[in-house]
Amino acid sequence: MDNDKKLWDYHQTINAENLIMGNPRQDILFKKIKKIFKKGKILEIGFGNGYLLKKLSNQFDCYGADISYENIEQMKKVIPEVKFNLIDVDGKLPYKKDFFDVFIASEVLEHMTNDELDLNIKEIYRVLKKGGYAIITFPVNEKLKDNECFCSNCGEIFHKWGHKQTWNIKKIKSKFKDFEITEVKEFFTPFKSNNYFENLIGLIMFLMRNFLNIFLSIPNKNYLLIIKK
Repeated sequence: MDNDKKLWDYHQTINAENLIMGNPRQDILFKKIKKIFKKGKILEIGFGNGYLLKKLSNQFDCYGADISYENIEQMKKVIPEVKFNLIDVDGKLPYKKDFFDVFIASEVLEHMTNDELDLNIKEIYRVLKKGGYAIITFPVNEKLKDNECFCSNCGEIFHKWGHKQTWNIKKIKSKFKDFEITEVKEFFTPFKSNNYFENLIGLIMFLMRNFLNIFLSIPNKNYLLIIKK
């Protein structure tokens, strides 16, 4: 529990510059949400650099929840119009039943243990209004061991991003059986940085991966899952 908080305190403050790589994925979610709703209450858990919440806050009543106290205090200054809450890794949410129109968890659920995941899915159902949507992304069929690291200081082996879950279609249908699955698809995210040439190379690689994926199963994809209560 404490290690998860330390990991995300680091990634969302000291290492926050790297979170820009998630902005293209957040742009995809932004377009999806705008198609479904024109107004209402939105909650995003694990909001990272606040990129998506900032875009949504111009039109929606936005809430953000995260396990990192440092990041919440930081984001309160960046997007003061968003209401932020500190949560624990167990997935329990400090909101009333049937409160939100949209729930967002982008690259979050793969960080949870089985017990944390099961509780969080129950919490998603509880806080969503009838007819509300959850929009979720996570890696496709990730081989967790491929991203493990060894720490020479403590002797521990750990996933470099703290992932604990791997996802496939069968698991999605099982875990979200109480929801109506309205969309589930695989997608690639373009590389994003502050460097023009890196972005250009990233765009070329993105187009090549999409083309090759027609004929081959290219790794490092994500699922986009949209479910309805």
